[in-house]
Amino acid sequence: MFDLGFWEVLFICLIGLLVLGPERMARTARTLGLWLGRARASFNATRREIEQELHLEEIRRTGESLRQDVEQTGRDLKGQARELEREARASSGQGEAKSTEPGGEATEQGSEGREAGEERRQ
Repeated sequence: MFDLGFWEVLFICLIGLLVLGPERMARTARTLGLWLGRARASFNATRREIEQELHLEEIRRTGESLRQDVEQTGRDLKGQARELEREARASSGQGEAKSTEPGGEATEQGSEGREAGEERRQ
């Protein structure tokens, strides 16, 4: 954190021992250790929360991307379905159409013939 080496820490402890004395130095070291532990725990908790938020944001972006892909695919499929319907209507609406009778004979029939053929099938 502060990049203190062994010798720096030893020097600080010796200064503290000289200034505070042996009895107060032990109590101060204990209190300082508790505070550092609490600060470290708080820092780690904050870091975990930030990482979770970033992970959630990444999941949201992925979900949004998937939703857009699904919507685009749906629009494409609807467009293709409309195009197929138009082609089917165009091919069924063309003047005289040839159809095969149940006996295997090809006959020419218009819209009236188709309606009669449908009635026979029912």
